[in-house]
Amino acid sequence: MSGCLSSVSYAILVNGEAKGWVKASRGLRQGDPLSPFLFTLVADVLSRMIMRVKEREMLEGFRVGRNRTRVSHLQFADDTIFFSNTRKEDLQTLKSLLLVFGHISGLKVNLDKSSIYGINLDQVHLSRLAEMLDCKASSWPILYLGLPLGRNPKACGFWDLVIERISSRLDGWQKTYLFFRGMITLIQSCLTHMPCYFLSLFKLPASVAAKIERLQRDFLWSGIGEGKRDHLVRWDVVCKPKAIGGLGFGNISLRNLALLGKWLWRYPREGLALWHQVILSIYGLHSNGWDANTLVRWSHRCPWKAIAQVFQEFSLFTRFVVGNGERIRFWEDLWWGDQPLGTQYPKLFRVVVDKNIPISSVLGPTRHFSWNLNFRRNLLDSEIEDLEGLMWSLDGLHLSPLVPDARFWPLSSSRLFLVKSFFLPLSQFSGSPQVFPSKFIWNSQVPFKVKSFVWLVAHKKVNTNDMLQVRRPYKALSPDICILCMKHGESTNHLFLHCSLTIGLWHRLFQLAKMDWVPPRNIFDMMSIKLMVLVLLRGG
Repeated sequence: MSGCLSSVSYAILVNGEAKGWVKASRGLRQGDPLSPFLFTLVADVLSRMIMRVKEREMLEGFRVGRNRTRVSHLQFADDTIFFSNTRKEDLQTLKSLLLVFGHISGLKVNLDKSSIYGINLDQVHLSRLAEMLDCKASSWPILYLGLPLGRNPKACGFWDLVIERISSRLDGWQKTYLFFRGMITLIQSCLTHMPCYFLSLFKLPASVAAKIERLQRDFLWSGIGEGKRDHLVRWDVVCKPKAIGGLGFGNISLRNLALLGKWLWRYPREGLALWHQVILSIYGLHSNGWDANTLVRWSHRCPWKAIAQVFQEFSLFTRFVVGNGERIRFWEDLWWGDQPLGTQYPKLFRVVVDKNIPISSVLGPTRHFSWNLNFRRNLLDSEIEDLEGLMWSLDGLHLSPLVPDARFWPLSSSRLFLVKSFFLPLSQFSGSPQVFPSKFIWNSQVPFKVKSFVWLVAHKKVNTNDMLQVRRPYKALSPDICILCMKHGESTNHLFLHCSLTIGLWHRLFQLAKMDWVPPRNIFDMMSIKLMVLVLLRGG
């Protein structure tokens, strides 16, 4: 390690030539593959020094929640946040510790970039503490690791940074060089994912979601630097998956829920992590024994309150694997069948005393004679029948005393949580949607501009005269007359299927394919039969 630091030499370029080689004795090289690793080692030394001082009760840190969890510092790359009370002794200890660390490592704290922030402290007191530490006294909010701290995530101003980033990115794109396909690609690969950093921690207000979607919508249909154009297809339809008629952008609010759900998955799996201990200390444990309490009454600035609101949707998809049965609730957790036992046997669930009883307390290690359901009264005949059915269905269940219970995610093959696997079921649309000819449109061997036009035709959103009469009446020159046949009104079905000129073309195509056909009711039905005549023509 010493060799990596001391064998470095630098040169100064003068008129493009290296002059005056300087041999380094300390510090890390920029661009060296080892530098990030060495920096992590050095930062770990500082962390261990702080922990040692904290163990000796020379530095109190900051205590959080009911359990008084101690937080002394957070580190990320070359950024470090120290937490302390206002005792002068603690601040002096922290200052001395940084001086010692500087002498050991050769690194020095940049006081010009260091600030002190107070919580419920007046500015005079804060300035006095800053003078002691030789740093600046600053106020909230602050921007840390790209996120604003100390502001209300429910306020629209909190999200101004996201809106500005999207707007500036749009301003940098020249619409002149973009076709419809390019706009779709940029929205899917860039605009859709730019807010994800914020969305992974904070609940997106509906008004901000509308602003972001409006920027995406305007870019898709109008481009940049041009006048307003018609938004031919509704945005909620555009956001649907391609299989059911959309372009696959996805709803930003549902994506926000899926990203927040990742924290609910990580919480019981990272019990030793500091963030887990802080959340547990503040909110307490949920009655299910796995999650944090969802009945959150805390500051609106705390992101866990928004994360807890996703619990109802998240819990619908979690499943349990029974080991020793100590952490899985017999009645309320989803571990046997497609529904909790309390839902499968509601009569028994109503009369049971302890609804949160774990499996191990019901079955015990000496099955089959250890059922301990503890009903609050004698069972009726119908309830006895349900109990017999329950006992029969669980006859093959055996507990493993040495194996802990586990929770898994059934929507992914790895049984681990994936944001995409949560987002897809959230995006399922109610009802039975009409079958959309997506494969016929998007898998066709034709230019993309033809595919996109056929997609508009399938939705009947082409600017024919009947549509212009609704959207922009002054542009519908002859709303009741088709310009081709001069008879019927111009609509999507008429123009592409029923017009005398168009239907003649269809007859000719089917004659070449040597097929008889009956014109369908509309162009959508025409696409749904996948136009096998074109396949036959291609083969001929």
